[in-house]
Amino acid sequence: MKKVTITLSDEAWKWWKSNPWINLSQLAERELNRIRTLEERVLGTCPECGNPKLRFDGKTYRCSKCGYEYK
Repeated sequence: MKKVTITLSDEAWKWWKSNPWINLSQLAERELNRIRTLEERVLGTCPECGNPKLRFDGKTYRCSKCGYEYK
């Protein structure tokens, strides 16, 4: 698993310190996955085959059916 550094506001830090049961790593990963899923939905349908599902591989969006690459 990769490690990253995040910055929290003083208010968020105080809240998190009073709620230590929250795992920030899991929270951040779930939120990033949620955002990625929303972006894949918002981009629309594939212009080649009309498939509504897109996949993001970290660099580009591709159609999950035909592999068309969005630029």
